[in-house]
Amino acid sequence: MAADTIVDVKDLQLHFKIDEDYTVKAVDGISLDIKDGEVFGLVGETGCGKSTTARAICGMYRPTGGDVLYRGESVQEKATINRMHKEVQMIFQDSGAALNPKLTVQKIILEPLEINHIPVNSAKTKERLDFILSKSGLDASYLSKYPQELSGGQRQRVAIARSLMMEPKLVVADEPVASLDISIQAQIINLFKHLQKENNFTFLFIAHDLSVVRFISDRVGVMLRGRLVELGETEELFNNPVHPYTKSLLSAIHIPDPEYERNKTFLEYDTDRQLGEKMIEVTPGHFVLEEV
Repeated sequence: MAADTIVDVKDLQLHFKIDEDYTVKAVDGISLDIKDGEVFGLVGETGCGKSTTARAICGMYRPTGGDVLYRGESVQEKATINRMHKEVQMIFQDSGAALNPKLTVQKIILEPLEINHIPVNSAKTKERLDFILSKSGLDASYLSKYPQELSGGQRQRVAIARSLMMEPKLVVADEPVASLDISIQAQIINLFKHLQKENNFTFLFIAHDLSVVRFISDRVGVMLRGRLVELGETEELFNNPVHPYTKSLLSAIHIPDPEYERNKTFLEYDTDRQLGEKMIEVTPGHFVLEEV
């Protein structure tokens, strides 16, 4: 594993047995690496395995096969899990469900510190709380409120503030703006971009909106039916897509140009077609799953 790699996913498989005759292969053998300090975008249609992959990276799921390494150590090891509790934070799609309705905003934001036995009443913590609030677009007036008193965008800002209190090395955001209005999405994405640059944490950003992923990501991986079908630097992948599924996704991106929208051609892809077995490097750093 390269010295600058923070996450190394090796032939990861996550299969869920529903009954004696049916097993869901949510993730079916993907390999990727995430470099220290980069923003890695993971995209694909609903049900392709993005969220399952994210949870495996965070150590929430035990792999059926393969492994996930965090700074060279398996996330299945107890010592690694203990380290990740302090260094890895996750932001979920549904902020309403992710925030405890019985706790005030202040208690929600400070909860990770309490769990990790870090004093929450110290002057340093108070200073950190004020700093994180301001950077997240909130102020002290929100601290006494409960999640149900906030809008969706405000709740997501609280979730962001909570994730940053531990000064994480890796933040995993699972469809963090999918449930928000377009204008609020733009605010949150700009906030993510600003905070990532300022704090230099590694960011795994999961979404199905390719326009958002292009704006925020350094590299992008495209998933289909539990497999990674294409991986490369953002502009290389968007300007020179190779896999037909990637081309299909890109052809569906909405452009704010009425004439272009009227005349554009959608590329169809049969998502049931058989996938290849091996990723090949078409240009330096640009990988694509071979066609059958």
